[in-house]
Amino acid sequence: MTVLFDSESILNNLINEFGPSIFFVLIASLNGSVIKSYINEDEFNKASISLNLSQLYELAEETTESIGLHSPDFNIIHSDNYYILTIKLLDRLIILLTVDQIKVEDVFSTINKSVNVES
Repeated sequence: MTVLFDSESILNNLINEFGPSIFFVLIASLNGSVIKSYINEDEFNKASISLNLSQLYELAEETTESIGLHSPDFNIIHSDNYYILTIKLLDRLIILLTVDQIKVEDVFSTINKSVNVES
């Protein structure tokens, strides 16, 4: 069985599903290199955001491993009326800034529908 990570499909499905509720989506490698991006506002520096969140994710992994837990598959940061979601999937990070009125499970569902499994 092969799992295919289609960055374009994931990005398009998130944008189509959530529209203006998403301010940015970054799909990055674990070292912070941007693979695909969508930014709804001009003032965001996508490279800086990706690198900083990749480092934050790495710190969360190190912290959980040091206390004997498994590495996290996702991280949620809530600030004011926004979520920053960082989701690890097949050695990539999907990073979103959204309003906090969306259902996080809907984000996961949309991403899961975008990943292809071949036998």
